[in-house]
Amino acid sequence: MVQGWVTTLVLAFGILVAVIGVIAYLRMFRKDRLSRAYQSTTDVPPPHPTIVGNTRENGQDSKAKSEQAAPRD
Repeated sequence: MVQGWVTTLVLAFGILVAVIGVIAYLRMFRKDRLSRAYQSTTDVPPPHPTIVGNTRENGQDSKAKSEQAAPRD
């Protein structure tokens, strides 16, 4: 039969390894999350205003389209 102090030592070693593993995983998870947050803020360029000039829809001027009569219901 195994002595009591050996069982206690093996159990304490297992708990210590588990705690160290959880701490290492949480540190890795936090670093990954922070690096993703940093990348998302640096990868997205600031919005630029879009200047719309003479636009044509289906080959017609938008000015000519606004002068057309609206269909009646």
